[in-house]
Order: sequence, then structure tokens, then C-alpha cells
Amino acid sequence: MSDPRFYLSACAVYRNEGPYLREWVAFHKLVGVERFYLYNNRSEDDGHREALAPYIEDGTVVLHEWPDCLPPRVVTGEATQTATYQHCLQNHGEDSRWIAFIDLDEFLFSPTGRALPDMLSEYERWPGVGVNWAMFGPSGHITRPEGLVTESYVRRSNRKGHNEKIKSIVDPRRVRNFCLAHFFVYHGEPHLAVDENHRPIDARPGSPLSITDEVSFEKLRVNHYTTKSEEEFRRKQLRVRVDNGLPREWTENQIRRLLTVLDEVEDRTIQMYLPALREELARVDGRAVAPA
Repeated sequence: MSDPRFYLSACAVYRNEGPYLREWVAFHKLVGVERFYLYNNRSEDDGHREALAPYIEDGTVVLHEWPDCLPPRVVTGEATQTATYQHCLQNHGEDSRWIAFIDLDEFLFSPTGRALPDMLSEYERWPGVGVNWAMFGPSGHITRPEGLVTESYVRRSNRKGHNEKIKSIVDPRRVRNFCLAHFFVYHGEPHLAVDENHRPIDARPGSPLSITDEVSFEKLRVNHYTTKSEEEFRRKQLRVRVDNGLPREWTENQIRRLLTVLDEVEDRTIQMYLPALREELARVDGRAVAPA
């Protein structure tokens, strides 16, 4: 078996994320992601192709049209997330030592400032690493602000119940199966993924594989901008869930309560990357860097 071409790749499926794609790719390239396997799930004319064009041209992004990339006669439903993950594992699993399976509203990085490949080198004996969410709210924005996601949304929940879920970085050669977009099942020993502190993430009663017993994101974390602005969050509630195809059912009271809880504390940790991110975006845009 040959060595993989890339140490760290990322896989994501998106629909109508044109305004956010370039920042997302540029950020993750900065923190050490070498290759992106992206699946366009029937986006409208939202500028997504133009946003990705420079990265497709230089080979950083491999773009699949979903479900057009499937063989004939294969039928899929609305639960596209796990189906695209399976396609990525089957078609690109040999190319990367690690693949991070995250969404377009999730930003994976190390609060230490170290590159992700440097951090992941200490987890190579395990088949996967479960990284806790840091769940961010609208930060007072009713409508979409002009700035970048990483500079505009600076308030998050400080509650375990919101931050205990994980997203997975996996060794694709050791993945046996998965049930949800959050966790995978692995071959061999050790057969469990670990959290950032090397603690196994198991399935004890009351502790499913998609959450950790304790929240810890000092070494690795996923900033999950789950709402963005309040207007965008409300629009999101009108769509079915990409992970299971089911409708979202929120009452007005539930929405108001969640928006409040997700704005509990200020957190600007990710903004250590803002200067370099602006430079990368300016490079891709072909413009000079605007003064701060």
C-alpha cells in the first residue's frame, strides 16, 4: 500500500454557500489542510463556482456535483451528508493520512496556533480524533454583516450541553462504517477514537459516540457558527437537515432561547489568524491587502 499524497484533507457538502466558500477554504488552507473534497448539493446561482475557481484551478479543491457524480441507477434521498462522506472515503480515502469531515459553518483549528498536521502527529496510533464544538451565536447581528465570519461572530455558548458534540478527523484506511456525520466506526486496535486529551470516546450508557464526557478544546477545536445572523438562522430552519433529511421543528420560544444561550460569552481566539487570512484572500482576489 503506497503512502498517501496528503497528510490532511477536508471533506464537506454544501448547498447555497457561495458567499462563505472562499473564506472557509482559505482559512483551512492556512491551518494546514492540503486538499479539499467538496460536494455541491444542487446549489443555486449563488456564486459558488466563482468563489472556488482559483482553488479548483490550482488543484487545492476537488469539486463533485452531487448526486451527478454517482454511477447510473444509484438513488439517494435528502440525507446527503453521510452519503457524500461514504463517497469521499471510497474514492479519496487512499490519498490522505487524515480526513476531517466538517461543514461549511465549522472552522477547525488549534487554539495553540500550531498547524493542524503538527498537532495531529501525536494522535497517529488512534483511528480518529473527536474534536469538540465551540457553538457560536449571532453576536447581536440581525442581518448578515459585511465582515468575514471569523471576525463578525465573537460570542458563543459556555454550556457543556452545547459544546460536548464532536466532529471527526479520521484515518480513512481504518474506517469501517459510520452512523451519523459526527462519528465513525473503525477497524483494528485501538478501535475507538479519542478526544484531544487522548481519552477514548466510547458508547457507555448515556454517552453516545457523538459526544464527549468532558468538553475540552484547548488543543483542537471546531468553531461552529451554527446560526450566523438571526435572519440567516431563521431561513435555515425552513430547510430539511442535510444529515438525515428530516424537517426542522422549532417554536419561536425555542429559537429565542437558543439565540440567547449561544451569545453567552465572548471568544475571539480564532482571530489570531485574521491578518494571514486577509492576506490569503487578497492574494486569491488579486488585490492588495486593505489597511487594517
